[in-house]
Amino acid sequence: MDTTTTVGVEAIPAPKFNLEAMEREVATLVASGTKDLEFELRKERIDPYRIDITKPFVEAEPMIAIDGSSVCTAGNISAIVGEAKSKKTFLTTALVASAIAYRFKNSQAFKNISNNITLNVLWLDTEQGEGHVRKVIDRINTITGVKRTNMEDSRLNVYALRELDPLERREVLYDALYTLKPNLVVIDGIADLQRDTNDLRESEALVGELMALSTQYNCHIICILHTNPGTDKARGHVGSALQRKAESVIYVHKVDDISIVEPQFCRNEPFERFAFRVNDEGIPYLTDLPLQSSDANSAVAETLSTYFGGNVDRKVLTNKIVELQGVSSDTARMRIARAIKSGTVIQEGNIVRLAVVPVVPVVQEPTVEPSQSEISYADCPRNFTDMEDECPF
Repeated sequence: MDTTTTVGVEAIPAPKFNLEAMEREVATLVASGTKDLEFELRKERIDPYRIDITKPFVEAEPMIAIDGSSVCTAGNISAIVGEAKSKKTFLTTALVASAIAYRFKNSQAFKNISNNITLNVLWLDTEQGEGHVRKVIDRINTITGVKRTNMEDSRLNVYALRELDPLERREVLYDALYTLKPNLVVIDGIADLQRDTNDLRESEALVGELMALSTQYNCHIICILHTNPGTDKARGHVGSALQRKAESVIYVHKVDDISIVEPQFCRNEPFERFAFRVNDEGIPYLTDLPLQSSDANSAVAETLSTYFGGNVDRKVLTNKIVELQGVSSDTARMRIARAIKSGTVIQEGNIVRLAVVPVVPVVQEPTVEPSQSEISYADCPRNFTDMEDECPF
């Protein structure tokens, strides 16, 4: 073993521990780790909503279709609006019952409604007492054919919530959705699920909540509410929010004893307007459109003729119909589109005109024979009489 000691070699000092450098390094690692964790958490939150076009997509079957046009599909909300006593609830019972009706001879179901007897329905009534709600059930069971069997229809669950406050009504909705898992939900009327229909925040929150529930439970929610008096606009901020967010908004109004149904806003192809009456047993049945309503087409043509002489820019006509008829711009556009489809009005570029331009009678001005004492010459700057020899040019 070599025991010699090297003389004259300076010993290398041990490195000093740098606490500040270590703290900086740890802080960098923590920040990097936190950033990675935050990234993963944010990505995890947005991933469920990303549309993956590589996955197969099946178009949703309509729960309610009118004349083959899809009106209500799963994961959406819709609205049935109308003036007071326009038979909104009667219409809704007819639509829902016709959709789940058993087809049999002498069925009272609306023939223009597509049929799917597998649907389960939840109906919440916030306005009527139990006696009137029982009439709703009886009406539905008559149309579906279940009343013939003297049995309860397990597909239909109806609740009367008149005595509850808005928050309690919403709690019943949550519990019913969770326990019953319905395909189709009717809330008659939706305004009673909030304290103030003119509260913007509350209205937007309620409609947003309904949209979320329809997605969560893969159902369709139909909301029934009134329109503002004298217009076709759904009442309050909740009505405005529904009109923006709904898959379909169906408008019903009365002419004498006939209720007219028309698509006010539709994301899908709109159905043709139709009409119904209610018979002595309280059952709605389809009927012909009244002649005086025949057509908003005639109203469009009359406006075009009276105010614009038979042709005008389509936007100008839209604004005029809004002004004269007190309807929304969408309704005015829809009425013009129908008039074009019916052939009452023709569109060429941006201009719409009457299919048959009215003949304006030409009024003949009475002719007055000039007197011998005063003759007018077109080339002469003044009148002169026959006492003058000539016209001074």
